[in-house]
Amino acid sequence: MAARGQDGIRITDRITFKEIGSRVEVEWQLDTQPDLEWAEIFQMASVGARQGSLEWVNGGGPDVIGTVIRWFVPTSHIEEADAEVRSRASVANKRHEGVSTQS
Repeated sequence: MAARGQDGIRITDRITFKEIGSRVEVEWQLDTQPDLEWAEIFQMASVGARQGSLEWVNGGGPDVIGTVIRWFVPTSHIEEADAEVRSRASVANKRHEGVSTQS
């Protein structure tokens, strides 16, 4: 795993790609590649109930792939997806830091 900043892994950019029907592919660039433990914490992080369209509420979650987080989200819910990714990253940083200091 690459070295982390004092605040853990940071999101440095968000890029939207191709639209597929009513969904858009969004990628969040990370400042370093997280280890498997951080990625698992990120993906399992509870962020509360989603509000909005059924496609958003019942949709899947984001995936950590190398140095990016990738997610296909309904176009109308990009900002909610951004907030959820940032919340998950914060949870992963806090929990991973606690696990790392216990090792």
